[in-house]
Amino acid sequence: PQLKNGYGANNNYRVTGLARKQVVVSNNIRIIGLAGTFASGKDTLADYLVAHKNFYHVSTGDIIREESMKLHGSTDRVYLREVANQMRSERGPGVTIEIGMERFSGLQEDYDGIVFSGIRSLGEAEKLQGLGGQLLFVDADKKLRYQRAFTRGRDQADVTFEDFQKSEALEMNKPMDNKTDQNIGGLQQLADIRLSNNGDLENFYSDAVQKLDLR
Repeated sequence: PQLKNGYGANNNYRVTGLARKQVVVSNNIRIIGLAGTFASGKDTLADYLVAHKNFYHVSTGDIIREESMKLHGSTDRVYLREVANQMRSERGPGVTIEIGMERFSGLQEDYDGIVFSGIRSLGEAEKLQGLGGQLLFVDADKKLRYQRAFTRGRDQADVTFEDFQKSEALEMNKPMDNKTDQNIGGLQQLADIRLSNNGDLENFYSDAVQKLDLR
């Protein structure tokens, strides 16, 4: 479509204004970003949206890991941090959202929306919201999340509950003008929707669908 002032004919499309590639997204497409506390159920919700609501899933962490493998052949934390900083330096703090939208641009006719998991910085959240997306923040009781963290087998068994809390606290409250560091507390403030995951999965999914107004 011919674009004018960020929109196409009859305002049916919007332009993301990406640095590398202009991406046009239909206004019928939902853009959702998932953030939250450790092991709160973010990936679980993303999987549900893919399986039951026809969403395309982009993991911001996977984007960084893929780039690290290309450059260093490794996903060690030191390389991930270096690669992430370089990507943000070149394209801004919302680079992972931009890349995800670029990947999705040619696939949108096959999906009803796109869901980003692993939103960790204010820059990512603001980029997503600037595209008309909704940021959903998931939380749950700390001890319940600690139990879930080991049930899913992603964390080391020797991490104590105290270590779990300390690790999360390091990412909880950063200055709101810092757009690149992990900032769980800041994301909670920016969230359009807040969701609790203290019960069973069916109630969690039902609450998410209702608050996101998904049919």
